Amino acid sequence: MAEFVPLMRQPSLAVRVTEELLEAIAAGRFRPGERLPSERDMSDQFGVSRTVIREAVRGLHAKGVLEITTGKGVQIATVSSSRVTEALELYLRGAQSQEIIRPEHIAEVRETLETRLVEIACERASADDLAAIEREHELMSAAHDPETAARHDAEFHRLLAVATHNALYLTLIESINATMRTIRSNSFTVEGRLAVALEEHEAVLNAVRARAAAASREAMQRHLDDSQKFYGQGSGATS
Repeated sequence: MAEFVPLMRQPSLAVRVTEELLEAIAAGRFRPGERLPSERDMSDQFGVSRTVIREAVRGLHAKGVLEITTGKGVQIATVSSSRVTEALELYLRGAQSQEIIRPEHIAEVRETLETRLVEIACERASADDLAAIEREHELMSAAHDPETAARHDAEFHRLLAVATHNALYLTLIESINATMRTIRSNSFTVEGRLAVALEEHEAVLNAVRARAAAASREAMQRHLDDSQKFYGQGSGATS
């Protein structure tokens, strides 16, 4: 018996309008805060019903791409890094709870990100950046409980991302940090872990301060490799 190839379903008109609007925004034809044409004008321009336009606008509003304000109409939303971080954090937490993403997967991604970002920090870190990182290292050294140490540990890594002056590195590190609060705290309940982490952080800081990219990468790699030894201790994972 002859077999037929399944027919591909064409995207709905609302999906096609959505894609066109996203493309226009990405191409810079609309700027943050700028109003979209009226529902009637877009209906005429796209050659579709106002119901289709309304559906596309609702979808983009739900995604945070558009803002709908009474009296101001529909405007292009300003991209919020905190909103992106929260969305990614929510995904990571859900994926962890379903065991789609395991702690070792997070460690693997951190290795890729952080061994590279310290190299970039060596090139771009300002004096203020270095001072902030050093201050955080000192606060971590003075911590008297695992939760406080974990908080300053996360901030140390976040400030290294800040020092790259690359917003995407910062967003990714902040999202990962948020999923690791408990992991970090538990790792610092293991005797001797805090002292070792502090030594490793100091090696990273010294290399970045010296603008030694290769040394900074090696120091971060040692830190992340050592962190993996704490899997299964406490609820341990990376710090």
